[in-house]
Amino acid sequence: MPIATREKEIYRQDAKSKHKTLSVTEREKLIAKNANIPSIKAEEPDSRSRLGVRKFLKTQLHVFIYFIIHAIFSLYIRFRQAYHAVKDRIFAILYYHHRTPELIQKDVKGLSRLPQHLSVLLNLEDGGKGGAGLETLVDEMAEIAAWCACVGIPKLSVYEQTGILKGYLPASHRTISRKLSSYFGSQQPALSLRAPHVPCIESVPATPVAATAGVTIPHLSILLISEEDGRDSLVDLTKTLAEMTQRSKISSNDISIDLVDAEISESVMSEPDLLVLFGPSIELSGYPPWQLRLTEIFHVQDNHGVGYQENSVTKSPHAMSLFRPPVVRSASAVLDRALFSKTIPTAAARVFNNKKLSDYVKKLEKSKEVLGLERLKPVTPDPDTAFASKGGKCILLKPEVKPEDPSTWSEIIQEAVKTEEIRVIPYDLKLDYNYWTYYDIMSALLPEDAQNEIPVGFTVVGHVAHLNLRDEYLPYKNTIAEVVKDKNPQIRTVINKTANVGQESEFRTFPYEVLLGEDDLNVEVSEASCTFKFDYSRVYWNSRLETEHKRLVDSFGRGEVVCDVMAGIGPFAVPAGKKGVFVWANDLNPESYTCLIDAIKRNKVEKFVRPFNEDGHTFIQHAADDLLQLSADKKNTVTIPAKYPRGFKTDKSKVIPAQTITIPSTISHFVMNLPAIAIDFLGSFNGLYHGREDLFEPLTKTKLPMIHVHCFSTKSHDNTREYIDICERISEKIRYEIKVGDAEMDITDFSDVSEIAGRRKYLPTLGTGLQDIKSRGWKKKDMKFR
Repeated sequence: MPIATREKEIYRQDAKSKHKTLSVTEREKLIAKNANIPSIKAEEPDSRSRLGVRKFLKTQLHVFIYFIIHAIFSLYIRFRQAYHAVKDRIFAILYYHHRTPELIQKDVKGLSRLPQHLSVLLNLEDGGKGGAGLETLVDEMAEIAAWCACVGIPKLSVYEQTGILKGYLPASHRTISRKLSSYFGSQQPALSLRAPHVPCIESVPATPVAATAGVTIPHLSILLISEEDGRDSLVDLTKTLAEMTQRSKISSNDISIDLVDAEISESVMSEPDLLVLFGPSIELSGYPPWQLRLTEIFHVQDNHGVGYQENSVTKSPHAMSLFRPPVVRSASAVLDRALFSKTIPTAAARVFNNKKLSDYVKKLEKSKEVLGLERLKPVTPDPDTAFASKGGKCILLKPEVKPEDPSTWSEIIQEAVKTEEIRVIPYDLKLDYNYWTYYDIMSALLPEDAQNEIPVGFTVVGHVAHLNLRDEYLPYKNTIAEVVKDKNPQIRTVINKTANVGQESEFRTFPYEVLLGEDDLNVEVSEASCTFKFDYSRVYWNSRLETEHKRLVDSFGRGEVVCDVMAGIGPFAVPAGKKGVFVWANDLNPESYTCLIDAIKRNKVEKFVRPFNEDGHTFIQHAADDLLQLSADKKNTVTIPAKYPRGFKTDKSKVIPAQTITIPSTISHFVMNLPAIAIDFLGSFNGLYHGREDLFEPLTKTKLPMIHVHCFSTKSHDNTREYIDICERISEKIRYEIKVGDAEMDITDFSDVSEIAGRRKYLPTLGTGLQDIKSRGWKKKDMKFR
């Protein structure tokens, strides 16, 4: 029977008083008294079926209800996915940008603001291995980079969980550069690609051509990050700060959110404004957490993969197609400029008071009714000649605004019409050949089967445009040349290379055909604030190598001696001379030698650059001996006269006094920029400083020369075989075995020059260090170069 009410109350009071009411004995008696009294419950009849039928039916009912709910939800998801797939495909076709920056800029014109730092999350689709999945990943990154460059986003960070992209920086840089070239042609933006704790790969923009009105080509900076840059970076920073605190280098009070944010931003990246996910759901996959505190995250439901979609249904496909050039394709692709004239019926807002013109432009831009076409000003003279003669102007409006239908007008226009400040009038917008870009014209002109890779990249050297057309585009070469010249007013001559560099002569010149203009290749170009004048048909010049020229010149120290064995007309030597580097510059080509002398005088670097016209093998020995002889004869100084800048008469401190500089007796750098045969010259360094070991470390602080060798090699997935081959070729020439990874050698993967050498890769800068060389026995081989 149950515990008596009185005894229950006594026990509860004792428990509330923390067992102070009852003694231990009384409490034990109370528990013992009621412990053996069983509770008596009324017997209930067993309602369970002996066969379990009821339980079975209940289970089946639950399964059926679950099946119905699952089926309905699955049908909904499938229908939604199909709907989005069809809709996205339709929009992708209707609003395809044709690699035209103007169309992409038009698509984002309605956005209230653009992020200055965009971050995207991409996934490797083949289980973390290289191959087709890696190629797709790099191509997706290149497409996103091109889109950012088109709309003016200066910084892009790409997150891929495994970090595989970090191992392919040079290949990724080449892919992105080619993609940018397909969008911008010769006006492609400068590009820098880097990863945390990895050297940056940079390229400068191509030689500028005709500027596009209203378009700013930005410098695009791309950062590659992975999962290791997230939690691991925070852990490393925490350890570092803890150690610094223990060593009393900083106080614990100095550690703040601002400090952590500054360190993380510097070591990894700053916080992006927008993170875009390309999967069907929000899955961050280990994205660095610190960089997501205030970042806006965007993803599209049911989306799979990277694609270009314009999801604004407010835009009419008909309106979009109105402003594309007429398609005038033919088998011969003959250019008839008159066929590209087009009249587009649209509307305009006639403003009666010109003082209010700018106000209405701002208001109508805010209401998104102004016709925002690139290279076309929204304000134009009124179509009524009488009104225009009095200074009357109008504002071009979008085709969606109908002059005869006030329901298509915004409240701003309706109110202004009521107050008779403006009037919506019909306007015939006339566009002609001069309006459309090179890519617009070519995409409307070339046959359908030639639309895959329309030639957009070419080199501009002075007034010459240098094309390198593929065989499939040779039938249209004259038309391409015409359009290139039309769209780039400074170009007077267009040529096409007919064979690879070096096939015509040993001087790296190339055969060409003139497609348009005079056969005049006497050009003048500027690079690194230096001016060069030369005959492009008789010397070698490649504007695409400007980045490599700058990279090497930046590595030279002021007052050092550089020996440029294959100097050409001086793209390394002259800028280095301007920097205060002493350069012994040599080239075998007499014409290059003549142009080199001219460049030295033209850029006023006679004190620092000395020209030579010798065979490279003998010049290597001659240059080293020449320096030693200058020191022996006490002729190793140059005097730089004083400089008197403007205003020096009133301020004597502005005067830069004359100074005497001593030329070192040893060479610091050798440069051999002849990729086809430069390695063959390495044998000439044997015994270069034999018997003069006292000039170098460890007896002095002077290091042995660094040799920069440029060479061609084949192209593969990871270049392992190619690097081994390069080491074998070098070992054969210097008669000493070197291997990939040796401390005395470094290989820099520079650039893909498929336009110069088929499918070969440019691999410059092979150098060695003195200490490692001596420890490996190079000294007894009389091969002292680092």
